[in-house]
Amino acid sequence: MPAASNLSALPRQELALAVVEGEGAVKNAIGEKILGPLPISYRNAHYIKATLGGSLGLRHIGANKYVRAMGTRYERATATLTDGSLTVTPRGLEISVPREMSLDYKDKFDVLAFFSGRFGQEIGALTKEYLIANTVFSSTAYAGGSATNSTVAYTLANLATMNPIQDIIASQRRVKAYGEQPDTVVMSAPVWERVSTCDKTLQFVRGTYGPIQDVTTELFTKALSAYGIKQVLIGENYVNTAADGATASLTQVWSNTYMVVCKAGMSTANQTDGQLVPSLTGLGANVFWEGFDSAGNGTLNKVVDEYDFQGGGGYFVEVYPSWETESDIIRVKMSHNPTITNTRCGDIVATQYS
Repeated sequence: MPAASNLSALPRQELALAVVEGEGAVKNAIGEKILGPLPISYRNAHYIKATLGGSLGLRHIGANKYVRAMGTRYERATATLTDGSLTVTPRGLEISVPREMSLDYKDKFDVLAFFSGRFGQEIGALTKEYLIANTVFSSTAYAGGSATNSTVAYTLANLATMNPIQDIIASQRRVKAYGEQPDTVVMSAPVWERVSTCDKTLQFVRGTYGPIQDVTTELFTKALSAYGIKQVLIGENYVNTAADGATASLTQVWSNTYMVVCKAGMSTANQTDGQLVPSLTGLGANVFWEGFDSAGNGTLNKVVDEYDFQGGGGYFVEVYPSWETESDIIRVKMSHNPTITNTRCGDIVATQYS
């Protein structure tokens, strides 16, 4: 008969490992590939806008009215410039870490460093992704004024008949008709799963008698390169919408309702054709206030009085003591405001997903 063991008395290894839910879930963010980061030094910034109408863009002088008879004046138009403003939206969150918790795990687990890292990496990245997704997937954000329905609803029952390739080709043509050159397709991961496995996509990418292979984003992008598409971005992220401390409830950041074809926005230092300031090309930018931290310096990690500042790129993590509660307070704050500055650079398709 085997000897009985008192399990509660058995020795055990203390804190052999740490289990972290959601680890690495924000590494596939796509938002700032669509609306690139744009730092501004004040809460508001002014910009000049040369519209096609005001700056006489994409004009020709082939019409009869431009033909000049000898001794007469040339046809004359007046050039105009418009302007606009960029603004930021300060926001933040604090979490209290009791000193007792830090002491309980002393020399085993740095509680303060863990929560500071989670705040700085996860919350900052997911907030940017969430705000950009809501901006880009707004049905009224583009020059067309509303979304265009897909030719066939993106449903499981329609995998043989839905035609996302034709929807994308038609969408890029609408953007080109606005005078812009689209280079990006954006959709959620569930929509991509329908798009990449439907019959029309398989025929277009592989060819009717092509080799059997998975339709990857790389192959899909290459197949659309003749239409100017350089990147196909798939929104994979989820965000926890439950109340603080409650059981997690995850929701997609990128909706299944829409797909967007656009020219991705990016600021550039090019100063050509009389421009003495950087240019913002494409759809727009993710604007942030570079100096939005209590130390007044958005790029330097430092300690000021009792505050420990870390950050850069528009979001900051601060740690300061709360003596009345014997806790350390971790504060994350950011000011990003994704902004579409050129509505002609995009077109939105309603996928009719279900």
